[in-house]
Amino acid sequence: MRQLAVGGIERRPIAVCVVGAGTIGQVVVDALRNDAMPDISLTAVLTSRSSAEETDAAFDAADIVVEAATVEAARTLLPEVVKRGKDIIVCSCGVFAEYGFGAESFGSGPGRVVLPTGAIGGFDILAAATRAGSRDARLTHTTIKRPNALGIEEHLDTEREVFRGTAREAALTFPRTSNSSVAIALATLGLDRVEVVVVADPDATSTRHIAEWASLLGRYKLTFENSIDPTSSGRTSAITAWSVVEVLAALSQGIGPGAVVLGPPRRQ
Repeated sequence: MRQLAVGGIERRPIAVCVVGAGTIGQVVVDALRNDAMPDISLTAVLTSRSSAEETDAAFDAADIVVEAATVEAARTLLPEVVKRGKDIIVCSCGVFAEYGFGAESFGSGPGRVVLPTGAIGGFDILAAATRAGSRDARLTHTTIKRPNALGIEEHLDTEREVFRGTAREAALTFPRTSNSSVAIALATLGLDRVEVVVVADPDATSTRHIAEWASLLGRYKLTFENSIDPTSSGRTSAITAWSVVEVLAALSQGIGPGAVVLGPPRRQ
C-alpha cells in the first residue's frame, strides 16, 4: 500500500476486494462504488461463483480484502490473504472460535487481520480496562434477538434465555449470529473468559446488545439497540456493514478505535 510522503507525493487509491455480496458485502460495495471514500477503490467483488483464477488475481491486485461471506469462506480466505502480506477485514470472526484456528496464529503477519466492531461499540474503554489489568475482571455480553434469527423454530410466547456460556461456545453454537461476542472477547479477556448470554424474544423489533464489565478499575454497562437489516432474515444489525465501511475509511489514516487488530495474546 503506497503511503503519502512529506512533500506531497501523490498516492494511488487503496485497492479493495470484497468477498461476498450479501447483507454486509453489498452495502460495502455500494459505498465504494458511490465514491463515499475517494482514497479507496473497489477492484473486485468475489462470490461463491468466482473461479480460483479470478480469486487469485483479485487477491494479488488488492491492498485490502473484506471478507463478508461465511465462516467457511473466512476459514479458507484468511491464510491465502495473510500470506500475501495483504490486510483482511474479517466479518465472520466466529471462525476464530474454532479449535486449531486460533486468532494468535494470524497476529504475526505479514498481512494484518482486522475485525470490525460490528453491532456494538465501546471497545476502546473495554480494551483499555483490559490493558490496565484483567486478572479479576468479568465481562458479560448479552444478545437479545428474534427466535428465527437464532434458528429457533419453537413458538415462544415470551422471551427466553436459550444460551449461557463462553464466547467460544456461543460462536460454535450460533456461528452466524455471534460475531460481536467473538470480536469483543478478542479485544478484551479472550474467548474462554467472556460470558455470553443469548435471549430469544418473540416480540423483538430490533437487536439488543448489553456489555457489562466489572474490575478493580471500574464498572461499565454499554447498551445498544440496532435496527435489523431487512435482507438478513433478522440476523444482522443494519449498523454492521457501516462499521466495515468506517474501518476502511480509517485505514488510510491508520487503524482507529473502530477495529480490533489481531496480535499476540494479552498478558493476563
